[in-house]
Amino acid sequence: MFRRPAPTRFASALPMALCITMLTLAIAGCDRTTADPPPRPPIKADAITAASRDVPDVRRYPGTTEAVRQVMIVARVTGYLDARHFKEGSMVEAGAPLFTIEQAPFEAAVRSARGRLEDAVARATYARLEFERNEPLGVSGAISASAWDEIVAATAEAEGQLATAAGDLEVARINLSYTTITAPFAGRIGRRFVDVGNLVGPGSNEDLAELVTVHPMRIVFDPPARDAAAFLAAWTRGAVPVTVTVDRGDADPASLNGEIDLVNNVVDDSTSTFLTRAEFPNPTGELLPGTYAPVDVRLGILRDRVVVPDAAIFKDTQYAFVWTVEDGKARRENVTVGV
Repeated sequence: MFRRPAPTRFASALPMALCITMLTLAIAGCDRTTADPPPRPPIKADAITAASRDVPDVRRYPGTTEAVRQVMIVARVTGYLDARHFKEGSMVEAGAPLFTIEQAPFEAAVRSARGRLEDAVARATYARLEFERNEPLGVSGAISASAWDEIVAATAEAEGQLATAAGDLEVARINLSYTTITAPFAGRIGRRFVDVGNLVGPGSNEDLAELVTVHPMRIVFDPPARDAAAFLAAWTRGAVPVTVTVDRGDADPASLNGEIDLVNNVVDDSTSTFLTRAEFPNPTGELLPGTYAPVDVRLGILRDRVVVPDAAIFKDTQYAFVWTVEDGKARRENVTVGV
């Protein structure tokens, strides 16, 4: 693979060498008796033999990490926030309690719904007994049709009220359960957005906290459209490995290996790029969502590519080039760097 070489001492010293040479020529020009300066001796340079070989097709892109799952914690019932059960920024388990909303009103609602259900059960029981006692009379015509119809309607009404009361009790119990707000999955909980004592609920449109997963992690990046064919070909062949480099500050960088799990189906016409995403393990949780990290994508093998050291490649304003040796003389040769 060819990369742009770092500036060398020779390249940076060239303008000064040129100025010194011009100054020497100017001084020499003032003395007509001075002989012409001798020609500059040839510059010594090392030469290597470039060889063709198969090399990995690895391309690097800037990426941004994101959580596999991310959710805003909200209140599902209206009430005053009574307690917070987590340390901000800590890891929490799935199902762990995060907040508690004042429960007394909801416990009272459960008791009230239970009482209405018991009343409905009694009424439905009486209606069934009335129906059973009068059914032979209604069928035989011993009582009027209107009286029998009233008994049938009263029984049906009592059964309906019983079903409604049972549903009301179930809703009251569910609402009571919503007063304990739990983590829907394991992850890292962020800072709280609301303090204890505030009124919260669906109508407040206020998030309580944010929960994200950290293991595994995803990274998204945007290769240029010209790379789409190579990505799709590799994606079709099977797993496409990636390596994410984690900057650890003073410590050595870490390399986390994963695989591409999405090559988007459209190119963004405003940037001429296509979204790509990879998933990789992050067992220590040291890499957080929203972190910049370079990602190296291995798309396959490049066959019979000429390989030279980075230091042998130069660039001007238009081209990358190398110096080749022919008949003992250096000759410039423009090259295409990369894949």
